[in-house]
Amino acid sequence: MADLQEAIRVGREAFDATPLDHADRAKFLSSLGVRLGDKYSRTGAMADLEEAIRVTREALDATPLDHADRAKFLNNLGVLLGDRYSRTGAMADLEEVIGVEREAIDATPLDHPCRAMFLNNLGVRLGNRYSRTGAMADLEEAIRVGREAIDATPLDHPGRAMFLNNLGVRLSNRYSRTGAMTDLEQAIRVGYEAIDATPPDHPDRAGRLNNLGDRLRDRCSRTGAMADLQEAKECFITALRQSASAVSVRVAAGRLFLSSPAILQDQQAYAIAKTTIDLIPLLTPRFLQNSDKRHLLSAAVGLSSDAAAIALHANRGPAAAIELLETGRGVIAGALFEQSDLAALEREHPDLARSFIDLRDQLEAPSPTDSLATAERPTAAAETDGDRRRDAGPRLAALLGTIRSKSGFERFLLSASEADMLEAAWHGPIVVLNVSSYRCDALLVEQSGIRLLELPHLSRDVLNDHVRELETLDTLGWLWDDIVCPVLNALGFTGPPSNRQWPHVWWVPTGTLTRFPLHAAGHHLRRTGETAVDRVVSSYASSVKAIIHSRRRPQQAPAAGESRNAVVVAMQNTPKQEPLKHANDEVDAVVAVCESMGLPHGRPRPHKADVLSALGACWMFHFAGHGSTHPTEPLQSQLLLDDWDREPFTVASLLDTNLTSQPPFLAYLSAACGTGQILDEGSVGESIHLVNAYQLAGFRHVVGTLWSIDDRLCVDMARMIYEFLRDEGIRDETVSRGLHRAMRTFRDRWVDGEDAGRGKSWSSGAQRAAELRRGSEPRWPLWVPYVHFGV
Repeated sequence: MADLQEAIRVGREAFDATPLDHADRAKFLSSLGVRLGDKYSRTGAMADLEEAIRVTREALDATPLDHADRAKFLNNLGVLLGDRYSRTGAMADLEEVIGVEREAIDATPLDHPCRAMFLNNLGVRLGNRYSRTGAMADLEEAIRVGREAIDATPLDHPGRAMFLNNLGVRLSNRYSRTGAMTDLEQAIRVGYEAIDATPPDHPDRAGRLNNLGDRLRDRCSRTGAMADLQEAKECFITALRQSASAVSVRVAAGRLFLSSPAILQDQQAYAIAKTTIDLIPLLTPRFLQNSDKRHLLSAAVGLSSDAAAIALHANRGPAAAIELLETGRGVIAGALFEQSDLAALEREHPDLARSFIDLRDQLEAPSPTDSLATAERPTAAAETDGDRRRDAGPRLAALLGTIRSKSGFERFLLSASEADMLEAAWHGPIVVLNVSSYRCDALLVEQSGIRLLELPHLSRDVLNDHVRELETLDTLGWLWDDIVCPVLNALGFTGPPSNRQWPHVWWVPTGTLTRFPLHAAGHHLRRTGETAVDRVVSSYASSVKAIIHSRRRPQQAPAAGESRNAVVVAMQNTPKQEPLKHANDEVDAVVAVCESMGLPHGRPRPHKADVLSALGACWMFHFAGHGSTHPTEPLQSQLLLDDWDREPFTVASLLDTNLTSQPPFLAYLSAACGTGQILDEGSVGESIHLVNAYQLAGFRHVVGTLWSIDDRLCVDMARMIYEFLRDEGIRDETVSRGLHRAMRTFRDRWVDGEDAGRGKSWSSGAQRAAELRRGSEPRWPLWVPYVHFGV
C-alpha cells in the first residue's frame, strides 16, 4: 500500500508540473487514474474511484480523436465506470461503459494487441446488461464478441484464460435460458481450457474452478452422470483450498460443495463445512459493496444452518453445531462484534490491531476483476494480489495465535466457547432454532449442558407455507404444536407457574423463522394455558454471542446529577407519510411516567444529526413514528424523521455511532412498520432489522415489533411498560417482565372480548375449539407483534 500511495503522490506531482499543452499531459492523467483505481480496489473508498473517473475523463478530453492512446484511455474509463456500476448499480454507468467500450474497439486496428481485451470487456458489460434486462440480443452479442476476443488471442497470452472463462459464463447463461445442451457442452469445454491456461497459484483460479464445477453439476442434473458430480465436487474442494484467491470466492466454493445432492452421505461434508464457515469471519464487509455483497449474502443464506445440520448428522454434537451456526451466521453482525473486539485490542495492543487489520484486508481486498483489466496492466496486478494473499494467510494465522495468547483475547473473532454459552444460560435457557434444508432442530442451552431436540414436523417448505399467513391464529397454533410446546416441555416448563414467577427463555431463531412470533405461539382462545405467554417470559437474540456481548458491556445507571436522560421523539406528522394521530399521546404518556420517576427527558429536533447527537448521552430512547424496512438492504432500513428523504436515519448510520463506551439501557421503537421486519429473503440469514440493530449498536434492551402495529394500542402498551419499570425498578429483568405482563393483559382482554362477542364462556378447551370452528373468524390480537431483544 505504501508503494501505491507513493506512486499516486508522484503521479500528482508529475501532472501538476505539466503544462496544459504538453504532449504527455493526457498520459500522466491516465496513469494517475489507473493508480487511483488500484487504490479503490484495495480500500473500497468511493472518493478514490470518483477521482479516478474524473482524471481519466480529463485524459480523454486532452486526447485528439486520432491519437494512438485514445482507445486505451477509453477502455480505462470503461473499467472505472464498470467498477462504479458494480458498486451502485446505476444503469447510466453501465450504458456509458458499453458506449465507451464500443468506441474503444472502433478506434483500435484489427491487429492491435489490446483489441482482444477491449472485446472481452465489452462482452462482460453486455452480459451485465443481459442480467439486468433479460435482452437476448445483449447475450448473443456478448457471446459473439467473446469468441472474437479468444480468436484474436495467442495461446500463450496472459489474458486468454480470463477470456475463456468469461465466454463460458455467457454460454452457461444461454444454456440456463434455452436449455440447449450444445451451449452447456461448449461452456464446459472452454471452462477446462480456462483452467488449463491458469497457473496453479493464480488468484482467479478458484473462481474459474467454481464456474466449471457448477457447469459439470448442471450436466449431471441433465444426464445423471455421477462422474460429473464427483468431478464438480473436486473442483469446489480445490477452489476452497486456493489460498491466493479472495476469501469470498473460497466461501462460495464451500457453499457449492455443500449444496451438492446427497451431501449428508459424503464423508468429507463436515470437514468442508467447518473449513468454509471458519473463513467467514475473515470477510470484510466494506469490500462487499451492493452487487457483490448482495450476491454473497444471498448465497450464504442457509449456509451456516446447513453446516450445523451436517455437524449434527455427523454426530459432532449440539455444541459443535452452535459453533458453526454462530461463526457463519451474519457477515454484517459478525463485523459489529469484530469492531468491539478490535476496539479492545486497539486499546491494549495497538500494534497487534494494526497488523491484524492490514493482513485481513489483504486477504479479501478485490484484485482487478477476472473480467476486466486496464490496457496498461492486463494481469500483473492480479498476480501481485495473489502473492499478497498467499503471504497474508499464514501470517494472519500466526498473528491470531499471538492475539489469542493475550489475557482477555482468548476468543478473539471466535464464536462463544461452550463454557461461555453455559454461563450465558444462568438467567434462563437459550433456545437456538436451526432451520436447514436437511433437518430442523432446537439446540437447548442450559446451565447444565447443551441438548439436542429434533423437530421432525418442521421444514423449510412448511415454514414457507406459513410465512404467507403470519398474522393468523392458525399460525400461532401451528407454532405452538410443532415448535414452542415441544421445546418448553423439554425444558420442563409444562404448564403455567403456580407462583406466577415465570421462567425466562431466550429464542435465537434462524432463517425464515426469524419472522415468526414464537413468544405469542399457542391456542389462546381455549383458556387452557397452552400458550407461550402462559408458561414463560420470552426474549429474542440474533445469536448466543449477542447475548454474551451485551451482558459483558459495562452497565451503570446514571449517577445523581449525571446528564444522561430519556430521549423521546414523536413523529405524528412525517413528510410524505400518513399522520399518526396518537404518536404525541404516546410520547406524552412516556414523558409523564419518566417525570414521575425523576428521569429527565429531552426532545431533540427530529432531524438525523440532532437525534444521533442526543443518543450519545441518553439512558433511554423512545421513538413513536413511522419506520421503513428496506426491501433489499437491511442496513438501509430507517426510522423516519423530518429529514428522512435527505438525511435518512438508517441502521447503517446508527451502527456508525459508537454507543458501546457508554451503553444506553433501553430503546423503545414504536414505529408504524415492523421494526423487527426483514423483507429481503437474501438477508434473512443476517437477521439485521431495526430492533436488533439497536441492540448490536449498544442498547442493552430494545422493544419493537415484528410488523405494523395499531397506533391506538401503542399508547397503552408504552404506558403500561414504563409504569412497570417505574414501579419495579429499572433493571435487566424488568424490561422483559414488563412487556410480558402488558402482553398478558392485552391478551386476556382480547380473549374476554371474543367470549363476550359470542355471549358464552366454555369450561373446556375442546368445547371452545369446536365452537370457534363454527363461529365467525375471531379478531386478530393486536399485541402479538411486540418483541424484546436484550439480556
